[in-house]
Amino acid sequence: MTQFKQTLAIILALSPLLAACQAPPDESNALEADIQRVVQQSINNMVFVEGGSFMMGDFGKLERNSDGSQFLAHWSTDKDDDYMHKVTLDSFSINKYEVTWEEFDTFSKDTNRPIFMDGKWFHQPEIPAYFPNWYDAKAYCDWLAEKSNLAFDLPTEAQWEYAARSRGRNVPFATNDGMIDFKGSNIKGFNVSQDEPVRGDYYPPNPLGLHHMSGNVSEYVKDWYAEDYYQNSPEINPQGPTTGQKKVVRGGSNASSSRFNLAIRRHSIEPDKTEYIGLRCIINNPKKLP
Repeated sequence: MTQFKQTLAIILALSPLLAACQAPPDESNALEADIQRVVQQSINNMVFVEGGSFMMGDFGKLERNSDGSQFLAHWSTDKDDDYMHKVTLDSFSINKYEVTWEEFDTFSKDTNRPIFMDGKWFHQPEIPAYFPNWYDAKAYCDWLAEKSNLAFDLPTEAQWEYAARSRGRNVPFATNDGMIDFKGSNIKGFNVSQDEPVRGDYYPPNPLGLHHMSGNVSEYVKDWYAEDYYQNSPEINPQGPTTGQKKVVRGGSNASSSRFNLAIRRHSIEPDKTEYIGLRCIINNPKKLP
């Protein structure tokens, strides 16, 4: 009898926990359907980037002295992108759009994370998710990898720049023509009061078919940040320093000036902090997805 009572007591104690773990069938089915849709559209929105070599860093621009002679000036005023170095990358695929709130919220629900809400900006399904920290961003791409059995990940800094510059072209901005139309046809112009992020296809893509790698929201990449990394970077598939205090962030935002939107510009943030930063994922696969 004593053993029976002990067993009954254990069952009664566990019953609320077991009940709490079982989501209502309709909600569970709806979430699973959302997960499958998000995974499939993430795959469908991949753009294949053929590997190759390029000179990474501030490639400069020709300007003229007052006497008419030419000199090579930097695009960026920062020092950490000055050192030009050769990088060779394997082929990969990358999302043509930044990850949206609809996609990130589905991931958050499936992994029991809080749904981010920020009263200053609209939290709309088609708008880029701009408020996770680096760890959340990495977890999202890892979640896609788990759900799809494909090698999803955050892009490395080198992969990001190679794609933004349409396989390493010497273009300063990741727009349709490599420049900025200050009237606002391919990125937010100076005469346009539009600081909030916009939907993924609002502005035209770069020649590879990638939208908003300049403008909209900045994006996390995989690498730890080091100011002098370009001077020590290996040529083949660089992964960044092995350790660090901050993670690299690439691209600018609609709230930034043009120099922050340069495809070559590097900036960084502590990985546990949140700021106006979004993400896009890659698939490390040397072959184009079927």
